[in-house]
Order: sequence, then structure tokens, then C-alpha cells
Amino acid sequence: MYISTKFRVAVLLILSLTHTTSIAKNKQSPLLPSDVDLQSIYKILDIKEVNGKLVDVCEQEVEPDIELVDLNKDGNSEIFIMVESSCFGNAGFYLSLLIKDKNNQWQENFGFSAGGYRLLKSVSDGYPEIEITGPGFCFPVWRWNGAKYAIHKRCDR
Repeated sequence: MYISTKFRVAVLLILSLTHTTSIAKNKQSPLLPSDVDLQSIYKILDIKEVNGKLVDVCEQEVEPDIELVDLNKDGNSEIFIMVESSCFGNAGFYLSLLIKDKNNQWQENFGFSAGGYRLLKSVSDGYPEIEITGPGFCFPVWRWNGAKYAIHKRCDR
């Protein structure tokens, strides 16, 4: 399984910032996605491994930027993924939020072209609202509805 250097560095940085125990003591950190999780994540994003490299639906080589976060502070990680590719229009990135369901399977809460995201201070049912950034001046906001994230504030175009 291909795991990018960028991903490994990001995981180590996250661990150093969020855990006081050492990696040696905490080998099974809940923040680290397993190989099975990575395979599931790549399948959801329609990313395949070809000749030892990850490629997107446009058959362009990609290096997903995976950020593990605990949005609702329950001790379980959610995952933001940004994939840069010209396949995704003006924004140049595909943004996805994955959250595990009751059966411990990753589900995509949203996935679309975006420039990035920002967690807002406003909270709904323990989850922060998420502003989706990109080109322009108006940025839509997504809010937790008790079961998943859904659009809360639209941008009329």
C-alpha cells in the first residue's frame, strides 16, 4: 500500500501536537488510519494505485493530503482529505469529509471541488460548522444536523 511521505509527516505532526504519550507507548493510536482504512478511503475517493503511484479519476498522479481531526471531541477521528488535480475545475482541489458510521465504516459526508475549509466557532450538536473556501467572496457553510453534515448557508450565484 502506498503511503506518501507528506501523509507520514502529517500524522507524526498531528501525534506530536495532540498526544503526550510517545508513539512507542501508543502504537495503536486512534488517530492513525489503518491500511484497511486507507484502502477504504481511496476507494471512496475513486483513487487507485497504478505502478506504485496513486492516480485520480482523470488518471493523474495525486498525493492526497489527509488530515485527521476529532470534530466532536469524542475521541474518534474524522478525516478531511484534499486532493489536488486539474480534474477538479477552477478550485483545483477535491475536498472530502469522512466520518465513520454506526458500523465503523467510513462514509463521505461531503465531497466536491473547493479551495479549502475553515472550522467555525459556532457549534451544532457538538460539531463545529464548516465554511467551504474557494474562489469568490461568498463561502457556503455546512452544519451537523444530528446525523451528518448538510448545507446550512448557500451562496446564490
